[in-house]
Amino acid sequence: MHLNPAATPAKAARRHASPTAWRRTLLAGFVIQLLLILFVTAIGLQQLDVTTRNLNQVVDVHMRKQMYTKNMVNAARERTVILLMLPQVSNPFERDALLLKFDEDGTAFANARLALLTLPLNQKETELLSRQGLLTGQAQPLQVQVIDLMSAEFYKEATDLVLNQAIPMQNEVMAALSQLEAETQAASMTASYKAREDHAAARFWIYLLSAAALLLGVVVAGVVMYYTSRVSREREHLATHDVLTGLPNRMLFTDRLEQSLIRARRRETLVGVMFIDLDRFKRVNDTLGHASGDQLICEVARRLRDVTRAEDVVARLGGDEFVVVIDAARVNQILQVVEKTLAVVSEPYQIAGRELFCSCSIGVSVFPNDGSDASSLLKNADTAMYTAKGSGRNRFQLYDAAMNAMAEERLQLETDLHYALERNEFVFHYQPQLNLQTGRIEGVEALIRWDKPDKGLLGPALFLGLLEENDGIVRVGRSLLLAACRQTAAWHAAGFTDLDVAVNISSKEFWHETLLDNVRNALAQSGLPPQSLQLELTEGIFMEDVDAAVVRILALKSLGVAVAIDDFGTGYSSLAHLKRFPLDVLKIDRFFVKDLPKAAASEALIGSILALCQGLHLGAVAEGVETREQLESLRALGCQIVQGYFVSRPVPADQILALLGRDWLQEFGPAPVARERRAV
Repeated sequence: MHLNPAATPAKAARRHASPTAWRRTLLAGFVIQLLLILFVTAIGLQQLDVTTRNLNQVVDVHMRKQMYTKNMVNAARERTVILLMLPQVSNPFERDALLLKFDEDGTAFANARLALLTLPLNQKETELLSRQGLLTGQAQPLQVQVIDLMSAEFYKEATDLVLNQAIPMQNEVMAALSQLEAETQAASMTASYKAREDHAAARFWIYLLSAAALLLGVVVAGVVMYYTSRVSREREHLATHDVLTGLPNRMLFTDRLEQSLIRARRRETLVGVMFIDLDRFKRVNDTLGHASGDQLICEVARRLRDVTRAEDVVARLGGDEFVVVIDAARVNQILQVVEKTLAVVSEPYQIAGRELFCSCSIGVSVFPNDGSDASSLLKNADTAMYTAKGSGRNRFQLYDAAMNAMAEERLQLETDLHYALERNEFVFHYQPQLNLQTGRIEGVEALIRWDKPDKGLLGPALFLGLLEENDGIVRVGRSLLLAACRQTAAWHAAGFTDLDVAVNISSKEFWHETLLDNVRNALAQSGLPPQSLQLELTEGIFMEDVDAAVVRILALKSLGVAVAIDDFGTGYSSLAHLKRFPLDVLKIDRFFVKDLPKAAASEALIGSILALCQGLHLGAVAEGVETREQLESLRALGCQIVQGYFVSRPVPADQILALLGRDWLQEFGPAPVARERRAV
């Protein structure tokens, strides 16, 4: 099962960050829809308010205008009728009643006109009302004159004045009022029509915006459904796939492996499980940073996809661990994929502008021989992988049932190591370093031991690797360095003030940020003179970063301590590098000593190393001296200080005093004259 091979950390990060963008998109859609609804509501309310005002104007203003105009018309008409009746009434009481009615109509007319003037009028209404006022002003003197003639009982003259002047003038007033009434009715109709238009427009905009809101709501709902479905798919993908590489994670891998096992049972075929772990991947992270480590992981994932078949399962379990599941008919087919994987992973990588090499260790378990279920197959492949890594890395290992016992023992050992420091189970045994010229012990090397209650004293080969893997070596080294300094200070107090102590420093301790503080504190708390402490380093430590190593060694020497290279000649020996490092002592590895005195090549090499030390003003210590013949050969070559089982095995601190008091020259005799060494 292969996924998109273009997966990169950046793309994985974008996939991982996309749900946040989707949530923002969904939130924006809801906000837009809410704003649109508010906008539609506001527009609708505004239009409804306009429509209401228009309707109120039609109902209130225009209806009152019609009413006042109608009152004026009625009052003017009644006054005209009264004018016609006055000359014909002889009864004074009836005449007075008509005159009273005439005055009341005049008052009603004037009130209606004043009320009409307070209302908003259009231009034509204003003109007609002004004309009516002008005509009324002309008609009133005639009406007063008629009343006066009637009061003087000049009935004939009053009748002539009414018929010839007052009535025609009143008719003109009536004509003006009729036009005013018609205009107010027309204005009312226009306002009513305009109100209906405004109402229709408001209804149109409300319908339009409601439709737009509905459409946008449908769009937003569609977007929500789409992104909800997409988020669900992405969440499912994130739950079942590795974010960095896009490969299936442990959960999906287990499901795919179970399916492969079901098919294999049905077809009676094999299923191979390859557990792949990158060698020294932590060094890439520590030196180049996690970004470069992520790029390397992605490149390894791409190569694994390329080297396997489309139907194979490639998964990442986490960190630098990968798993491949292969359906096969024969074991040979599985091994072919394993060998291809080893080859392709070991090819150089271009990471962060530099070329890197990275190998891997592979453990292989095969169904049905090495397990019948996914859990046991994965566990056994993991066990085989650790065996391959312990055998030298860059190789594969088929699972063997005996590995389980070893794995369980290793697990128990790791658990016991966790508590060993708390229980003070780590101790130093000390191996003397004998000066062959003076016959005195001039130094001791502190060698770590584990005093395990159930198994007794264990050598470092059984547990030191585990301590370095889980970073416990830093805590243990700090504690034991202080113990070694205190013990040596105690020997100084007993009178052996020239005794030095050599303490081994692992790679993790050397590069750890607390190294200088640990050494400084150990010297301060123990009271040991700095020149009495010697720190032993392997050549491999220097080669990790030559420039930084030089700086760190200079910092150590500024504290006053001596620095030695342990196992010189078996690692990355380089005379150019040796010249750069400010060292004090070279320790000749037991590999050169073991064949003395029978191997002339070994004698020549040791002689060359001794000459090199003399030329560079370095001390020399030969390790692994186990026989009298080896010791005599080294004396003859001019080696001054030796160390090995022939002198003494590593012993507890309380046994060192007896060794310090011995006169070794009596046992070995005086040193012979050293052989003449050939120039190197």
